[in-house]
Amino acid sequence: MIDRVNKQQTIYLAHGDCAVREILETILLTLGHKVPMATDRGHELIERSIEAPADILVASPKLSDMDGIEALIRIGKTMPTPSIIVAHDDELDNVERAMEDHVMAYLVEPVTAEAIQPAIYLCQKRFRHLQSLEERVVHLEQKLEDRKQIERAKGIIMQVRQLEEPEAHRFLQNTARQSRRRLADVAKQIVDGGTLLGLDEHSKDLDADLR
Repeated sequence: MIDRVNKQQTIYLAHGDCAVREILETILLTLGHKVPMATDRGHELIERSIEAPADILVASPKLSDMDGIEALIRIGKTMPTPSIIVAHDDELDNVERAMEDHVMAYLVEPVTAEAIQPAIYLCQKRFRHLQSLEERVVHLEQKLEDRKQIERAKGIIMQVRQLEEPEAHRFLQNTARQSRRRLADVAKQIVDGGTLLGLDEHSKDLDADLR
């Protein structure tokens, strides 16, 4: 854990208050991190973060040209990046909506080195956890779609070849094995056009029925 906390990170900093921004930049540099950009403009943060993503983003809710939380949310939709909000006590209500996106931690001003370093670690840990969950969701959705395609393909095979479900499944497996392709890919080809079976006319009607 200590190694991860102390690892040098590339951090983009955006804060509307020049004095606070300079303090934060000094703290981050002192902790051994790289801060190639320190700005008060949200649009600059967005553009730079998309063109050359940082490891972490640190921003205040109020920037000179736009809402800092909105800037982080926009970045998150295009280039998900672990982010930290630095806010006053009276801005914490706005932070809640930021925590729903890729903002993984927040700090209340005045910020100290003792507070920001653990926040960096926590931010990245939460971000990795979120990515893992999102990958699992995508994987499960793909498995579900694969299963639907396989069931539809078996229905086509059963009707055209007059086979029972077990035989249709074996036919599908053998076809996949012989062509060295995934079962789901072979099933999709059958459902989309029946090209493996010469079923172009049947597959569309059956696909509609199986939905």
